[in-house]
Amino acid sequence: MAETLGDPPARVAALNNLALVLCESQGDRHREAALHNTLSDILHTSGRPEAAMAHLKQAVATFADIGQEAGAMQPEIWKLVEW
Repeated sequence: MAETLGDPPARVAALNNLALVLCESQGDRHREAALHNTLSDILHTSGRPEAAMAHLKQAVATFADIGQEAGAMQPEIWKLVEW
């Protein structure tokens, strides 16, 4: 629908949401957090600060959980690279 309407930000948000659902269904918490962070940026740029903050908080919470699951601090958890 976003593509039909010629609304690039809406298209990006829709694709991001699709990727988020796929990450959640696969249990990929790292990419899930990164996608929440990206969606936060999109919403912030679109003038929706409350929604942006909600996704930013979700990203931070998810990244923090990943570090807790490992049992030790992992500052590199924020990097989007294979380790």
